[in-house]
Amino acid sequence: MAEINLDKELKINELETRIAHQDHSIEKMSDEIYRQQKQIVQLEDKVSWLVERLELVAPPKSSNDEPDETPPHY
Repeated sequence: MAEINLDKELKINELETRIAHQDHSIEKMSDEIYRQQKQIVQLEDKVSWLVERLELVAPPKSSNDEPDETPPHY
């Protein structure tokens, strides 16, 4: 009977250890996701700023503009 209780106790300890490792892994992943989300927001802001700057320097061509001419050597 004592052997059965010892076996159950070992299994419980193993499960508790696995849960503790899983909790730690989940916390690490959550922190990384948070960090990456902040970085994504920063990158989106930078891309928006760059697009605005680019539009100021070279406004987009409209479809009504004349097509590029073929160079004379063709």
